[in-house]
Amino acid sequence: MRERIIGAILVVLYAIFMVVSPYNFYVSLVYLLGVGMVSELCNFTGLKNSKTSVIVIFSILFFVGVHVSHLSFLLPTAAMIFLFGYFVIIEGKVPDRFLAIAGFFIYLLIGTVAIGKLSKSYFVLLLSIVWSVDTFAYLVGKYFGKRKLIPEISPKKTVEGAIGGAVGGVIVSSIIGEYLGIFEVSLLTAFSLFVLTLISQIGDLVESYIKRIFGIKDSGTIIPGHGGLLDRLDSSISVAPFLVVFGGLQ
Repeated sequence: MRERIIGAILVVLYAIFMVVSPYNFYVSLVYLLGVGMVSELCNFTGLKNSKTSVIVIFSILFFVGVHVSHLSFLLPTAAMIFLFGYFVIIEGKVPDRFLAIAGFFIYLLIGTVAIGKLSKSYFVLLLSIVWSVDTFAYLVGKYFGKRKLIPEISPKKTVEGAIGGAVGGVIVSSIIGEYLGIFEVSLLTAFSLFVLTLISQIGDLVESYIKRIFGIKDSGTIIPGHGGLLDRLDSSISVAPFLVVFGGLQ
């Protein structure tokens, strides 16, 4: 428990540092997170010998990507998330390891670049969505959860927890979004936020399944009591591209 508290404090402090930093430094902090996630991906997929090359490729694409038009994220991100969602939830498998590695790298890249493109207010909104979904899903699942969601992928997740996470996420992010002046709450906004809470949970399931493919529990050990960066940022890299598009449409 002590380790988990320390890890949570470190995550919050890093997030605060990102919020108060000038934009260029904020992008650099996002980049460091991306490099960390790519490094973890290489470690647990057996690509340790190619890690430097993969990080160089990621670095080039990341810094090019932060200057790309907002709407360019929508189609590839939607395709990637729903492709993985289909295989994980419907088929219960990804065709082979190569597809899993290549697909997850693209998924990670697009999500990280999207976080780098967010304004500070939208970054706070992103955190409010992801953190509130996680918190409410955990609490509702712990005290009221009875029906397993997808036990072969994530044994502890429940249907009740998923619903609680979605509802709690919509409520909290609606309050935060209106407070920050991002939007005025309406049925359309609430529905959009609801979709984002579902995407957040799909992202979590995708990362859980990738870890099962490679037979690991955590993606890394960098965050005390919480595992790796991918374990903490899986939902964020899923939601961020859609949030970039959402912001461009406001």
